[in-house]
Amino acid sequence: MKMDRKKNKEPNKLKRLSDYIMTFAFLYSSLICFSASADRWEQNKIIAVIILICGVFSFMAVFRWQIASLVHLLKGKKSE
Repeated sequence: MKMDRKKNKEPNKLKRLSDYIMTFAFLYSSLICFSASADRWEQNKIIAVIILICGVFSFMAVFRWQIASLVHLLKGKKSE
């Protein structure tokens, strides 16, 4: 029974690969949003700002694991 718990805690290779692919996709989409926002800045600033905000959120998603660990760390300190 202890081996089952240990096996579940270790991420398998396919899961790690999919995490890397998602991270790359978020990074690529944020770069696309940043360039699209820069291109549209002169014509329509409202649309450019909306695209820029989407790019910022997409860029933040690249660091989702670090943000999650920081939130768990802060929640742990508040509980104590």
